[in-house]
Amino acid sequence: MLASDPVLCLAGATATGKTDVGIALARARGAEVVCCDALTVYRGVSILTAKPRAPADVPHRLLDLVDAHESYSAGRFLDDADEAIATARTTGRDAIVVGGTALYLRTFLKGMGPRVGRDDGLRVELEAVHAQEGAGALWRRLEARDPARARALHPNDVRRLIRALEIVDATGRPASEQRDQWSGPDRRQAIIVAIRRREDDLARRIESRTKRMFEVGVFDEVARLKADPRGVSRELAQSIGFADALARLDGRIDDAEWLDRVARATRRFTKRQGTFFRGFPSIRWVEAGPDDDPTAIATLVEHAARD
Repeated sequence: MLASDPVLCLAGATATGKTDVGIALARARGAEVVCCDALTVYRGVSILTAKPRAPADVPHRLLDLVDAHESYSAGRFLDDADEAIATARTTGRDAIVVGGTALYLRTFLKGMGPRVGRDDGLRVELEAVHAQEGAGALWRRLEARDPARARALHPNDVRRLIRALEIVDATGRPASEQRDQWSGPDRRQAIIVAIRRREDDLARRIESRTKRMFEVGVFDEVARLKADPRGVSRELAQSIGFADALARLDGRIDDAEWLDRVARATRRFTKRQGTFFRGFPSIRWVEAGPDDDPTAIATLVEHAARD
């Protein structure tokens, strides 16, 4: 396995079966899995993040990297993924990037451009604006300095609004200009194959996934996170199911309402994931049926990767 060989990337929306298919692929190839997921990097948060259980014969990299109160970013993923792939290949093993965080995959392919670090002072100022005047004030501030990026963001997406303002302040250039590099050439060779399922099949799998989270103790996990005086990162706090689990722990909703909210939120999220992945010009799609096992789907992925 040469350092310059293309990297196989397995993508797809939540609940399409990427984890099991990735394991089947890696096992057939004698490869390692590099997880491309913004949430499974958190230690001690396995149920809420649907963290894969790596079998002994298929090493998984980029799991359990940070504590729940720490932030993790696309830029850090880029560095960590490059290192993980290089380490695997120096041992003669292949590495397969598997996951559904489309921003991380895009960053892995295109890079980050100039790195812009956090400006804690500016963030305190902008978070105060949000607290006093609302998210709309942040959006209007961004609209004045970077109209293109403002139009691309939801007016209530506080995290991304703050980040875009931070980039403009640090570089003097709109964040939208720096994102234009995503239309340029890839920084490294890769083959992207994504799993797709019929809407009814995916909805059924989401329902099953949500019930499984409930059955194995998601509320206990969130209660432990809630009790930690360090709190949780913004990314983890915004994960599907976390805020609703807090509402369930506080008695504001019951179990049935939690199950319904999380399933609905997951379905909405998978639609956004599908839209993002369709924006990858070179992506190859594999149609998975409800009765297809992971090994069969892995074979379809291998065929798609060779076409």
